[in-house]
Amino acid sequence: MKKIFLACVLVLIASQSVSANTNYNLCFNSLDADGNGVMTKGEFLVAFPNGDLTTFEEADMNADNTVDHEEWEAYKTKKGFE
Repeated sequence: MKKIFLACVLVLIASQSVSANTNYNLCFNSLDADGNGVMTKGEFLVAFPNGDLTTFEEADMNADNTVDHEEWEAYKTKKGFE
């Protein structure tokens, strides 16, 4: 049981270090693959294969499971991106 717990902890640590290195400073238009004006979780994961979905959830300020251009720009500003 301890080995399983330790393995899970190591996987979590490894995934955090990968997502911490993800550059989220991308133009919204490059993230909205279908051009419908919003980024879905699927589009987020295509753009950021090693991305952390908590980033998507944080950017989704109105909690509608999509991120629009204004939300993305507000998220980037909050995080210090230009």
